[in-house]
Amino acid sequence: MKNKYKILSAIIGIASFFTACTPNDYSLGGLIGQSSLKFSVTPNAQDPNMIILKSLTPGVTPLWITPIGRSTRVQDTVKIAFPGTYKFIYGVESAGGYVQSKDTVILNITTTNLSYVNDPLWTMLSGGVGQSKTWYLDLNASAVSKYFAGPLYFYGTNDSWESVSNGVKVGGDSWNWCPDYPGNSWLMTAADFGSMIFDLIGGAHITVDHKTIPARGVEHGTYMLFQDSHTLQLTDAAILHDTGRDGVVLKWGDIKVLSLTDNTMQLAVLRDNSSEGKCLLCYNFISKDYSDNWVPKTVSYGEPINSNVTQTDLVGTWRYSTVSQNWVGWEVQGSGKGGSQLNNWFTRADMVKDLLSWGATDPATTFANADQNLYTFNANGTCTLNGIANTYTVANGVISFGTPLAGTEWSLVWISLTGSSVNVLNVTSIGTTPYTSNGIWLGIRNGTKNEDQAIHLVKQ
Repeated sequence: MKNKYKILSAIIGIASFFTACTPNDYSLGGLIGQSSLKFSVTPNAQDPNMIILKSLTPGVTPLWITPIGRSTRVQDTVKIAFPGTYKFIYGVESAGGYVQSKDTVILNITTTNLSYVNDPLWTMLSGGVGQSKTWYLDLNASAVSKYFAGPLYFYGTNDSWESVSNGVKVGGDSWNWCPDYPGNSWLMTAADFGSMIFDLIGGAHITVDHKTIPARGVEHGTYMLFQDSHTLQLTDAAILHDTGRDGVVLKWGDIKVLSLTDNTMQLAVLRDNSSEGKCLLCYNFISKDYSDNWVPKTVSYGEPINSNVTQTDLVGTWRYSTVSQNWVGWEVQGSGKGGSQLNNWFTRADMVKDLLSWGATDPATTFANADQNLYTFNANGTCTLNGIANTYTVANGVISFGTPLAGTEWSLVWISLTGSSVNVLNVTSIGTTPYTSNGIWLGIRNGTKNEDQAIHLVKQ
């Protein structure tokens, strides 16, 4: 839906919020009169491109409409890099409802301050001052993702640039699921989704051509990039996305930048209007230049088998670890990078919470019962797996059994190891976070996907 108010002038800016005063609580009452609205919009004496906004009306929540977006701050600072004529509108929300000032402040800025846009992130996003840059969702009509595994990843609400780009473990709701498109094409229908153009030509403008969402069509808006917090705000436009998720996000213009390079970009919005619960929807983009010059590469994946494991390493008694299971993504063949746990489960609580949200029945009890299971491998080639006697051999990281596994030996939540052999896996990361196992991962291929269903054991 288009915003009610549209800023028509060409602008650029970054808002630095100096004060976050909380207005006084107000009681139910009548609508405040326009004559009671008090505010100021003042250029900084030392820097006329810096505009100071102050709400002087007591007991209300200010609602500013500025050239770089909207704000509810009692005091705010708007930085505008380019000359031009700019409008500032002040309104308030009180117990009686919304009231807008009858006076629109119009400022004519005649100076330029490019220091506001000299961070490398601005150039990566827009091409630089006086330039524009076109981005595509990384999934085309031929169902090809040219850089990422797929066009859409999922992250916890606490994830950010810190956890995704810097690999820093963050607390709270932090996890990821980064599905490959060929194995998860149900996520969205492949199509020509259109384009998204950021420019810095006389201001910060964005044009989004939503080819798959006719109700949105072509949107023309403005944007501001907060390079310190790695966030992005769009006004009068939404990032490119798929039709099926258009209604599950309430604020398509409030964006976390999870990663950004000259050729790739990951922008995340909050899914906050869905029965599936809150999470970050991370849309993956590639630049037009990268897309135009992309040459398909033949990439093959292989199970990350730890071929160094021998029978001697296996001898002993084992039981499940605290994080007893996960799905492990395969490594690019020959890369030696190892496999990655596809869910960010650092604790049992993490694991149980996600499994419950996906519809599992009482996973906590399943894991508590499984904690009692013992797995003993003897030096003479015999073994007892959860009370079931068997024989085994180990060669090149593969454990082969004399009697095929029935599924009762290792069976957890949606994961069951069956067949005549299991692989010892080399697991090196949890999502993007480095990981060093203090036990052993055993897995088998999960259907036809480039991943294993796997269990984790620790020696007693």
